[in-house]
Order: sequence, then C-alpha cells, then structure tokens
Amino acid sequence: MRPRLVVAMAAALSLVASLSFAGDYHFGVDLICSDCHVMHASQSHGYNPNGSGNYTVPDGTHHFLLRKDINDLCLSCHDGQAWAPDVFEANFNSYVRQAGGLNEVGGNGFYPPATGHTLGSADPAPGGTWSNPDGLSCVNCHAPHGRTKGNLGAFAAQGGYRNLFIDDPAFLNSITYTRGDVDGLNPTTAWIHEEASAGVSANHYGMTGITFNEPDPAKSRYGEFCKTCHTNFHGDAGGAEIGGVGAPLEEFIRHPTAGVNIGAIGGGHSNLARLTDHTNQIQVMSPAGKKAGAYLSTDTDLTPSCMSCHKSHGNQNAFGLIYMLGSGTVTEQGDQAPGGDMRNTCRQCHTQGGAATNPW
Repeated sequence: MRPRLVVAMAAALSLVASLSFAGDYHFGVDLICSDCHVMHASQSHGYNPNGSGNYTVPDGTHHFLLRKDINDLCLSCHDGQAWAPDVFEANFNSYVRQAGGLNEVGGNGFYPPATGHTLGSADPAPGGTWSNPDGLSCVNCHAPHGRTKGNLGAFAAQGGYRNLFIDDPAFLNSITYTRGDVDGLNPTTAWIHEEASAGVSANHYGMTGITFNEPDPAKSRYGEFCKTCHTNFHGDAGGAEIGGVGAPLEEFIRHPTAGVNIGAIGGGHSNLARLTDHTNQIQVMSPAGKKAGAYLSTDTDLTPSCMSCHKSHGNQNAFGLIYMLGSGTVTEQGDQAPGGDMRNTCRQCHTQGGAATNPW
C-alpha cells in the first residue's frame, strides 16, 4: 500500500453524512477547498478550534497550492480509507468495486501495469495515440471540482457520473446519472443509475448497486468517453472502427460496444439465452433500466459496452478483464480466481468454442 499522510480520521465521518445529491463529494456544498489546497504549505493541525479535523499533511509547495502531487493527493483519501472509495490496487472496503483498482509504475506485483490503467505511465493509450508525457494522472479522467466540459468550451454540466471529465471538444456530454437516495426510482433517461440509501457513501460505488441504462440505442456514453483516448475501440456498428452491419464492411473487425443487441445477429455472433441463463451476469446496457442479475430471455434489447468485459480502473487480470463463469462468488476479477479461464467471459454471450467441461 502507498504511504499516506492523513490524520484525525474521525472528522472525516462528517463527509459521509453530508452527501445530498448526485455528484458525490467533489461537488457543490460538499466540496471543501482546504481538503486539497493549503495556503502556506505548513499546516500542522485541523480547522476545528481545538485543532482536530481531517487533513492531508502538506509535503512541500506545489502548483495551484495543492497539498501534494496530484496522484499522491488523490490517493491520500482514495486508498485505504473506509470513508472514501478506494481506487488503488487492493480494495480496503467490503463491496466489489465497479471500476476495480488502478496500478502504478513500480507498484506491487499483484497489480502490474498490464492489469489496467497505470498511474505515472507515459505510454500511448491502446487503440489510440493519446498519452501524458508527465505520466497518467487521476485528473486526466476525473474533474476534481466535479465539473464536466460541454461542446461550447464552457463548464456546462456539474456533478457528472464519477466526475468523469475529458477536455476534448469531441466528447460533448457528460455521462448523466442519478442516485436512488436523491432522485428516487431509476429514470432511464439517465445513462447510469446508482442505488443508495440516504447518508451512505460506500455501497453505491459497488457493482451490485449500478444500472447501466441505454437512452440512445445507437450509443454508449461510457464508450464514447473511453474513445477519447482509446480511439479505435468504440464506434457505430458499420463504421470504420467496428464494421459489422451494412456497407462498406460485412463483418465485425472489432467487438461492438454499442448499437448491436445481444442475439440480434445470427450465425453464432451471440446468444441471449447464454447471458440470461447465468446467475452471475456481466454488466450490459439496458433501455429498460435492468442491471446484471436481472436480465431475462425476453430482454432482446440488451447491449454490451466497454464495462461488460473490463474494469475501467483495472483488476488482477490482464487488461482488467472480467472472467465470469456464471456461478460462484463474484469478485473484481469475476467469479474465478485471478488467472482463471478468460474464455468464460466470451461464453457469457457466445456459443462457439465451448469446452465439454463448461456447464454453460
């Protein structure tokens, strides 16, 4: 685990109780400047009159008055704490993370660089050309102030899903989402819905509380976000990135991430019964607002996307892949131990190539 300088954790429990709307902690009245910025880089106690209170010890002077370097600052809260999502390597909290865990250059052997997004890496994104010459940073994907940029170049939308943010005019919209304790029942006009009870900041980050909606059957907002770096891995079916449906290409050249429903194309491409017969189902998009575990054989409009096969941060499998056999205990690796059979994820939807010992 990375070294961190965080003190007086009791005061942090107030963060949990303060959640009041979608957007989570880095948004609106819940955003506290002094959590991340320090005026004189010499703080030695908290902001309460008696000196208590949660704060991250400054480790020198940094641009923008930040308390630490960006990744270290983010991980001072988001690694090994019960009161914030743990996004780095092994999970400190009890729920199965929807996004899994990041790794870093020179990190531990359980989460090597091949297993997902690597903090500090200057390598180009697979399938694209983007890279950060200073190394991948949390703020390359997330807006620390809870804002997402619109197509007019202005900060148009606040509190997008997970504060995801790309400073790219090609990505025109945030990934809209709702939370049960704020917005009530799942409105399928939003791309993602989280189940949560009032005052709970933890479990709604788990995969069992997430519903991936599909307001537009030809798109995946999640996939479009990923495409801003992984350019060739997402596009419309029939287009240059994916191929498959109609002219000019007759066959898929990459796996579709939107626009093609499971079982809609014959010839062994996919089989809806395979997915819906599993107890443990991979996450797909549903226009009816259903989540994994509740998909039925009558749901003929289910669509896979990036998160169906990959953990967006990563896990202990190569490429952050989810190895889901269909039964057993679900972890961030799937329902198999790390290094399990990668074919089982394919078998969630496909009938070809199954082994005789495979019960599905």
